[in-house]
Amino acid sequence: MIPIKKALFIFTLFLMSMSIYATDMALSSESVLARVDDLIADKKYESAWTLLHEHAESLDFADFMVKKTELSLHYFVLTNNHEMFAFTDLENGEELIDLRKRQGNYDLKLFDPKGGLSMALEMYPQRADLYYWLGEFYNEVLSFYGNSWHETKEELIQHVQENLEKALTLGMETEDLYSKLAHAELLMGQWEKASEHLNSALSYDREDGAYYQNLALAQLNMNLLAQAEVNAEMAIGLYDDPYYKADTCFLASTIALYRSRTESAADYLKMGFDLSPDDYRFPDRLIRLFLTQENYVEARSSAADLFGLYPENPATLTTIIQYFFNHDKLDETPLFFEEQLKKYTGDPAVLGNLYFHQAVAAQYQGLDDQALASFELARKEFSQVYPADHEVFNAIKKLLEKQRAE
Repeated sequence: MIPIKKALFIFTLFLMSMSIYATDMALSSESVLARVDDLIADKKYESAWTLLHEHAESLDFADFMVKKTELSLHYFVLTNNHEMFAFTDLENGEELIDLRKRQGNYDLKLFDPKGGLSMALEMYPQRADLYYWLGEFYNEVLSFYGNSWHETKEELIQHVQENLEKALTLGMETEDLYSKLAHAELLMGQWEKASEHLNSALSYDREDGAYYQNLALAQLNMNLLAQAEVNAEMAIGLYDDPYYKADTCFLASTIALYRSRTESAADYLKMGFDLSPDDYRFPDRLIRLFLTQENYVEARSSAADLFGLYPENPATLTTIIQYFFNHDKLDETPLFFEEQLKKYTGDPAVLGNLYFHQAVAAQYQGLDDQALASFELARKEFSQVYPADHEVFNAIKKLLEKQRAE
């Protein structure tokens, strides 16, 4: 029989050893996660995945699942429906976004982030970060697949919102959370909530143009037009990327038009078209704006800009004619056609398109002789481009027969 004092001494040593062991385990857990983060920072994503799983038993299950989800969602090189993921270690100068566009031989790992995080939440229902990453999972799925996943786009947005709201309720407050929650709310048309959370995101970063642009959109829908225009202008000033700057110019023009600030709207549209000269929205809206202002010189100029984007497309000229017709100003179109016919001399496909629609515009105005002449010229130009059985010749034939019958 062991004496009581000796037994107590042995028990004390046992407790001390357990305490030391627990401390070593905690340090080991922190060390593993730190090493995984270092590998991620070095773009060694496959090595990070391997290390994480080699030491999985030393990690808290929730911590393990959070890091595994982060790796899977943000650092995969290949994914199959966000249910399988592959990773690679990048070499100097390589970028994931480039490798994702190329074919490669990768080892796909089966992993269901939704299932793993849900299991962790059963064990740790008060862990805000688990809800955050579940929301982020649905956010990534929404971004990659839209309506082509197992659930509809609307259901995915709802999942994003519900989980991020839960994370917020449990005390998690980060710029990223507020930003993504606001985005989901914008998609749901919840303008007041989106505005509130965008302002929260702005408290972290006052230089992010996207926050101001989205805030302007929310305020436009809340009929806070003056504030919306101020924030749109802030976004235009902050953006460096011409695409986003131009997109915000279009939004600003919408706000300005609602405020009956037509001159400002025109300025925004001109700025946007300078930034994004392939975007039809700018000349399309400018035509209508200038027609409303009875500025027919600028209306024709914008019509020329729109036509220049798609000179062989008949729908472009149909649209232009319709805009002038709506303002009872088809008499302004002859000069437009004259200018464009000179510009595209030697291009029979474009000339045929112009003559055809010149004839249509003339028909609307009762200029029968001009319509007949233009239809004949259209047929002549198109005959250099299209075979005799092309549908355009049948259309011209019918219009000529109708014209002559009248």
